[in-house]
Amino acid sequence: MESGETSESLSKALQPDWAARRRGRIGLAIPWEHIPWWGIIVLIVGVIAGFSALTNTRYIDALYFIFDLPWNKTVVGRGTVDANGRWQVTVQPGLEPGHYTLYAQFNDPEGNFVGRSEAYRIVVPEGASAKETPPITAPAPQPLEIDTSTPTLAGEAVAGYEVIVYDDFSHNLWRVLVRIATANGVLLTIRTTLLAYGGALILGLIFGVMRVSSRSPNLIDHAGRRVAIGLALALVVLALVPAARVLPLAGIVVLGGPILLFLLPALPYTISTLYVEVVRGVPMLVIILYMGFAVTPALRESTDNLVDLRGWPSALIGLAFGYGAYLAEVFRAGIQSIPRGQMEAARSLGMSYMQAMRYIILPQAVRVVLPPLGNDFISMLKDSSLISVIALPEVLQQGRLWISRNFRAFEGFNSVVMVYLVMTLLLSLMVRTVERKTSLPGR
Repeated sequence: MESGETSESLSKALQPDWAARRRGRIGLAIPWEHIPWWGIIVLIVGVIAGFSALTNTRYIDALYFIFDLPWNKTVVGRGTVDANGRWQVTVQPGLEPGHYTLYAQFNDPEGNFVGRSEAYRIVVPEGASAKETPPITAPAPQPLEIDTSTPTLAGEAVAGYEVIVYDDFSHNLWRVLVRIATANGVLLTIRTTLLAYGGALILGLIFGVMRVSSRSPNLIDHAGRRVAIGLALALVVLALVPAARVLPLAGIVVLGGPILLFLLPALPYTISTLYVEVVRGVPMLVIILYMGFAVTPALRESTDNLVDLRGWPSALIGLAFGYGAYLAEVFRAGIQSIPRGQMEAARSLGMSYMQAMRYIILPQAVRVVLPPLGNDFISMLKDSSLISVIALPEVLQQGRLWISRNFRAFEGFNSVVMVYLVMTLLLSLMVRTVERKTSLPGR
């Protein structure tokens, strides 16, 4: 082959061999230069994680706890085997009416699994209350109907063993799905990220469109009509809300309505700019703490416990509110990247401003902003670890709880790192795929 000859002049069968020889290898070698950086990292992490899982059971236990496994059963009681080899465990809390499959698992004093009992199949009827009944000492061939929601199981085992009673619902697909949907750890992190990012997208799009509105609109245009509407709204408020008729509140309503409507054309840009600049200047951790320990108690007290956002709702609102400011700037930049002539052409065809935005500008802007939106999605996944400060059991909090129980910080935090790394790398792959599918022709 001449030095200037290219692979296009060869048959398809010989092109791979020619490319391999050009790399200084013999035969059909693997094209390592085409493997992306994240593929190499995934390979390295996979080897390390696999080696650790095969050689150290503590990693398995930590990951088991972080994923909040199992998803097909739940613990309903604990006890120990007495010196006479007898055990007795009462199910707590009470069971809802329905069919249940219970069994006892036995662990030695070191916590190692050593065996399990046969399955106790019971039926809790409607109207059963929590009351003491004779213990069930042996499994029955048919489901046993009991007259209590807190049955007691009993049996024999080796003295000193720990007894854990499980409610096994592997056969009930609905209960398995509910358990997965409410699991802590990784699944809580994924749920929080998806829902909070959805809220941030909505806020970002709204405030992003407001950010590209006119900075100095003509307030005189149709001012009389807006002032009249504002005065009418103020009178309606006074008529419907008797508490607003007292001074000085009545004067504020009467003056505030017309003033607000007079300034209405300038409000979109002003409000969106204030939101973006203020929220972007506050750390995300402070926003979550403020939402969890300042806004939530204030709302609960002012509404007499009618609005209670403690826990997960406050975390979702805090993340969505904080990231909405960043996404607003992303959408603003994407909209402004579209040539101004596009809007002028749409308006010349008779479209309104909102129609031009919906059908002409935003579809093009979305394609432009997809890469930064994907990066912000990955950033939110990592920042979801901040909700651990309000005691939500996501990945980091689950890892810390496992460490507090086992005093093994190295394995615990390594497991947390591996879980986050795998999730972010998978998301990076997904974002790259979406970018490739939606890229403009010729790019």
